[in-house]
Amino acid sequence: MSYTPRALLEDAHLFEVFDGDEFWVDSGYGGTVQRGSFTNPMTTIDGAINLCTAGNNDVIRVKAGHAETLSNATSLNADIADVSIIGLGHGETRPKVTLDTANTATIPVTAANIMFKNMIFSANFADIAALFSLTTAKHFYLVDCKFTATATNMNFVDICDTNTTANAADGLSFARCEWIDSDTGTASLADVDADLDGLTVLDCYIDLGVNGVLSAVAEVIAGSDTTNINIQRNFISRLVTAAAVQVITWADTTTTNTGLCADNALRTLDVAGELVMTAGSNVSFYRNKSSSVAGAQGYLLPATDS
Repeated sequence: MSYTPRALLEDAHLFEVFDGDEFWVDSGYGGTVQRGSFTNPMTTIDGAINLCTAGNNDVIRVKAGHAETLSNATSLNADIADVSIIGLGHGETRPKVTLDTANTATIPVTAANIMFKNMIFSANFADIAALFSLTTAKHFYLVDCKFTATATNMNFVDICDTNTTANAADGLSFARCEWIDSDTGTASLADVDADLDGLTVLDCYIDLGVNGVLSAVAEVIAGSDTTNINIQRNFISRLVTAAAVQVITWADTTTTNTGLCADNALRTLDVAGELVMTAGSNVSFYRNKSSSVAGAQGYLLPATDS
């Protein structure tokens, strides 16, 4: 079974090679025949996913300007393994998927090796619990995506929420994504409810409102561990005034939590007690800088080893 190589997370300019079938999506298509071809595209992403074959490494191209709205947990299901959904266009012409009507609206991911790339996902309801709900979802990738809101008091709480099955969401990865939202209901990129291996966050811009002392990348439930994490080159801001754990909070701080956290720029308002991650893990830290002062350069956090 094939899946998108991690190299695609690292370099925006690599050629993407897919050996499966190609399908097209365009909500602006006015024809009556939908075949998933360039000239007769599907009008929804879910319709194109239903044309794919698990294990075939199929790709779905979503045309620039495509727009669709989801009001529940069934309208768009990422339920065929080894499928890449790639948006065309730049800036605001990228395909946009809007979630509204209820805070339970979500996109279930129930198959392995799924990627969404170059898409905008927008919240049009208050405190939507999770943009993506992951069950059997190993190697779920979000690449070059923007997470946003239509107006004040509209927001996602979490971008991805795992279920309670250990290692069912291994390889969860974000690359070059942007999430800017001042709403105080925002929480984390990932709500981790079971053991998770290979959480990866690279080159993302995350600037969130203050929601207690929640970490911007991940909150990990008691009894669960994250191993081989890879958190590099991100800008992360959450203007907490005290007890700021800026990147990942573990309910259990054991050395079974492992991985790498390097070259991240962190912003908080905590002038005394801030941490990159909950103390007590076995994560390696290199060249992370944090600041609680506007306009300041930041200092190494944790401190340099002697």
